[in-house]
Amino acid sequence: MTSGAPPRVDDLLAAAGLDPSRGVQVVAAGWLPGVAFDPSLPLVILADAGPVPAVEVLPGRHARRGPRAVLASLYPLDHELLELPGRRGRRLAALDDAAISASAWLVPPLDALENLASPHGMAAISSRLRTPGGCPWDRKQTHMTLRPFLLEEAYETVDAIERGTPADLAEELGDLLLQIILHAQFAAEEGAFDLTDVYRSIAGKIVRRHPHVFGGLEIGGVDEVLANWEAIKADERAERGKESEGAFGGVARALPALAGSREIQERASALGWDWDTIGGVWDKVAEELEELRAAEADEDRLHELGDVLFALVNLANWMKVDPEEALRAANQRWVARYRSVEALARARGVDLDSLSLAEKDVLWDEVKGG
Repeated sequence: MTSGAPPRVDDLLAAAGLDPSRGVQVVAAGWLPGVAFDPSLPLVILADAGPVPAVEVLPGRHARRGPRAVLASLYPLDHELLELPGRRGRRLAALDDAAISASAWLVPPLDALENLASPHGMAAISSRLRTPGGCPWDRKQTHMTLRPFLLEEAYETVDAIERGTPADLAEELGDLLLQIILHAQFAAEEGAFDLTDVYRSIAGKIVRRHPHVFGGLEIGGVDEVLANWEAIKADERAERGKESEGAFGGVARALPALAGSREIQERASALGWDWDTIGGVWDKVAEELEELRAAEADEDRLHELGDVLFALVNLANWMKVDPEEALRAANQRWVARYRSVEALARARGVDLDSLSLAEKDVLWDEVKGG
């Protein structure tokens, strides 16, 4: 290598003792915040000749983290980096952005049990769980047996969004992600698909359904976005030979009833099947309530109560309120108030169970008013 000239990449690879044919990643220090890399492969960091650039991760948005913070988010702080070409070892904890940018470095790869902070690590761990020497419980699972866990983790994630801390939400999102990774692992073992197909499917779908972002389509607002979304979904169903299912064929049967009703009515509205104003919705709610009031047979009551709930979901959509969220909040509010009534009764030395309904209502109103 020429004296005073920056080392060539092939010289650095030779100094690092790396065979490029077995996989290696090379990136300049200043570009680390904007480049996706896999810590399970060796990483060669090139020195930056000048000031560290502001790496543009997204249009108009610059990375806020420097190279040291990026490395610290993926590697243990005691991970040893080797300065090239001499291979002098330095722990990551002892380095800062300036030191990383001033020299070339080899970052040795992590094994699967250390590679915990990248998308690649969990996929390798889930595969290990399913091997003959893995976990007996995980080896017994199938798509069908994991169904209740998928629903449970989804609801726990919602609960973390509503009542948890950021750390709680990060944890629950991880639990939910595990379910996705395991289902992809099962499919990979069957030769049906793998995690790359999951990534490709959702990324391609989002790009297709946002032509106003990725295709230069001019739109006039949210309503037009929703209408385009439904039209594109209809085209996708036709391409897959599922047009016979109609506009509502993709509504999951396993959805909770309120969520399913909301999706059905949002699709109907996007297709122009809705009232012109919210006044028509109020009238429909009143009409359905009267029909429920007049119903006498059990079968008729079941039918009419369903119509009332369906109309109320439509009203919620018009009001831009999630009916599932509204009912869940009402449930939680009622339980919280009842606990307050219990506490008030205890504080006054009153046996709540012995009170009449009217006396309980007095305590309820007192708590509610407070």
